[in-house]
Amino acid sequence: MSVPVQTYDSLVADVINYSERDDAQFIAQIPSLIYLAEQEIAAQVKTLLQLTVVNTTLVSGSQGAVLQKPARWRKTVSMSVNGEPIVKRSQDYVRQFQYEVSSGQPLYYADYDYNNWSLAPVPDQAYPVQITYYSLIQPLSSDNQENLITREAPQALLYGTLLQAQGYLKSLDKIAVWKSYYDTSMAALKAENNSRNIDRNTTIQEP
Repeated sequence: MSVPVQTYDSLVADVINYSERDDAQFIAQIPSLIYLAEQEIAAQVKTLLQLTVVNTTLVSGSQGAVLQKPARWRKTVSMSVNGEPIVKRSQDYVRQFQYEVSSGQPLYYADYDYNNWSLAPVPDQAYPVQITYYSLIQPLSSDNQENLITREAPQALLYGTLLQAQGYLKSLDKIAVWKSYYDTSMAALKAENNSRNIDRNTTIQEP
């Protein structure tokens, strides 16, 4: 017997059925309700499955002093250049270091803006760089039927969306019911997440 898999379409259908509302106005609002629930779950639980590692190469010269962040970047965990960890500093510190120190292997990085990092010293040659970061989950849509949350937290996503729906529908009497289900499913999800972050030798500190 196959186990049902939650998809965007099945979630929309469940929200309609549980809410007992199939009018066009409510159905048009469901994608926004799902998105809000996804963002809430992602903000509360950082699973190891959201950790992404990217390997790339810096270019030499001034162009290599600015490095574009990967798609759906959310938070940097670590960065290493040529296999050696580099340290995060303020943008002012990195900019000053770029001006005062000759080009070489980068030792520091900073958030230049939301989409880019700046590095110092300015690279004097092409260096391999490895970036470990937390990534944003690809949101669900009719074109993206499954994601990390549908696979790992289908109950939380359903209950979270229904909780968002009660606020939209102003069904204040039902908010406590769905919040109870949501809180229970989130507690289980957080416990599972914590167990992933601990092994026999080390504990990963959440950023």
